[in-house]
Amino acid sequence: MRMGLIQLEVTSSKKENLRRIVDAIETAEAADLLIFPEYCMGYPTEGMSRGYLKATSEALDGEFVRRVAKECREKRVSAVIPIFEKYGRKVFNTAVFIDHGEVKGGYRKIHLFDAYGYKESKLFHPGKNPVLFKIESITFGIVICYDIRFPELVKSEVMSGARVIVVPSAWFRGPLKEEQWQTLLMARAQENTSYVVGVGNSNAAFVGRSMVVDPLGVKVLELGGGDRVGFYEIDNGQVTEARQKLPVLKQSVPINIHCEQI
Repeated sequence: MRMGLIQLEVTSSKKENLRRIVDAIETAEAADLLIFPEYCMGYPTEGMSRGYLKATSEALDGEFVRRVAKECREKRVSAVIPIFEKYGRKVFNTAVFIDHGEVKGGYRKIHLFDAYGYKESKLFHPGKNPVLFKIESITFGIVICYDIRFPELVKSEVMSGARVIVVPSAWFRGPLKEEQWQTLLMARAQENTSYVVGVGNSNAAFVGRSMVVDPLGVKVLELGGGDRVGFYEIDNGQVTEARQKLPVLKQSVPINIHCEQI
C-alpha cells in the first residue's frame, strides 16, 4: 500500500489552494492513497474567523470536493481531503475520504482545539463518531490534529480493526510544539502497534513536519517544513509482526474509570 503525504503551505485563497491540491494529485507519483493536511481549504493571515468560514465552507457535495473527486477518478487514486463542511447552519472540521472518485463520507473532528489560548469550538461544531475506511485489505482510521492527544479515540479505532491511523493536521507553532507533535504520533503508534501517518499544514502558523511512524513507534519518514511531498510503502505484514511481538491489544482489558479510594 503506497501512501503519499501532501504537505501544503496553505494560503488564504480557497481557489488557489484547490488549484494546488488538484495539481498535486495530477503530478503525484503512483500511489494508492494521498493524504492532505487539515485546513487545506485555507487559512487567513489574521487567523481563522467565523466570517472566513462562512465564506469558505461548503457541503460535502459542493464544488470543492467534486473537483477533487474528479481528479482522483481520472488518476485512479484515493484521497483523504479535509474541508470546512457546511451542514445546515453548522460547520464541521471534516476529513473526507474519496475512493477513486467516489465520495464515501467523512470524519468530523471530535476533539476541538480549545487550548493554548485558541478556541476552535467557537468556530466548529464537534463530531460524534469515529470513522474507518478500507482500501483493498487494509483498514484505516482517521483522527484530526488535536484528536491525537486523546489515546482512547485512537484505541477505539484500532480495536475496531484499524491498522493504519491517518492524522491530517494544522499543528500550531509554539514552544516545544514540534516535539509534542512527534512524541504523540510515536506514542499512538507504539501503544496501538499500528502505523500512524501525520500530514501537517506548512503555512507559517503551523509546524508542517509530516511523518510516518511504524507499528513499533519508530519514525521512518519525515518531511520537515515547506511544500513537500513524500511517499511511503505501508507493509501490512509489519503490523501483524508487531502485534505478535508486542501483544498489547490482546492484553488490553476494560478499566473501570471509578478509582477505589484506599
